[in-house]
Amino acid sequence: MGKKRILITGGCGFIGSLVVQNLLATSHEIFVIDDLSSGDRLAIPETLVNLKICDIRSKAAKEYIKEFAPHFVIHLAAQIDVQVSLEQQQLDADINIMGTLNVIEACKEIANFERFVFASSAAVYGNNTELPLMEDALPMPISPYGMSKWIGEQYLKLNDEMEDFPYCVLRFANVYGQKEAGAKDVISDFLEKVRNNESPVIYGDGEQTRDFVYVADIAEALILALNVRENGVYNISTGEQTSINDVLLVMSNVLQVVVVPENRSHRVGDVRDSRLSNTKFQKVTGWCPQYTLAKGLKQMHLENQRQKMILVK
Repeated sequence: MGKKRILITGGCGFIGSLVVQNLLATSHEIFVIDDLSSGDRLAIPETLVNLKICDIRSKAAKEYIKEFAPHFVIHLAAQIDVQVSLEQQQLDADINIMGTLNVIEACKEIANFERFVFASSAAVYGNNTELPLMEDALPMPISPYGMSKWIGEQYLKLNDEMEDFPYCVLRFANVYGQKEAGAKDVISDFLEKVRNNESPVIYGDGEQTRDFVYVADIAEALILALNVRENGVYNISTGEQTSINDVLLVMSNVLQVVVVPENRSHRVGDVRDSRLSNTKFQKVTGWCPQYTLAKGLKQMHLENQRQKMILVK
């Protein structure tokens, strides 16, 4: 792939900023749209990236996209908090459905547009118990967030059927990593509480399971997806199933501390068990997750220690 124009929506965020950093090692021209509601503009080098601060739902975003005409879009901007989606369903739908449609509509007006990479979620599967979940498993979302992501996927599929719109959907398992802002994933939330000598909160009995995938593996998959030529859906996961209680055991070993959790009632919208097969994406791209949970936790701990040293200096 020669030099291309690549847009990352939500490019100042948790995943997006890492995608930007990785793409800077290539010859591509990088563009970012972010409203900075949870992202940090300091997370990307503005001297090397074209940053537009605006909402993906806005006319300004649509006009900006049409103006510089990217060859590729990696669409990460979204409302990602399940609990927020339960409390503010219209907001969740407005951002995740209408915002996505706004970006899609802009891309449809670009000549020679090559691919729309959409960040979806394992939340579309809901409590489907056919583990490991394959991409053709029946969607059973149990939260507005899962529903809005699934509807975004359906709009891409429909536009492909109507107008041959090129797209690639990546359904992420539970992404974790060092977060400085925005909604915390369960692992970064646990780590922050342990560092502050607080008890991590487990909702339910802690035996619910997740497929935890480290953010660096996600960023690599997103870039590889630019070259996927077959429109469709692909799981991005480790294929490993880990209970929340086991997460705390691994964390205790990595940090060499005793972690005593606080148990609270199960939350509505939380999936009981999840494990995704990543075979389809591996076959197409050769991608393979490089981080086990222990390795990812060690990396997060090292990053936190480095940040502390920088602050001290």
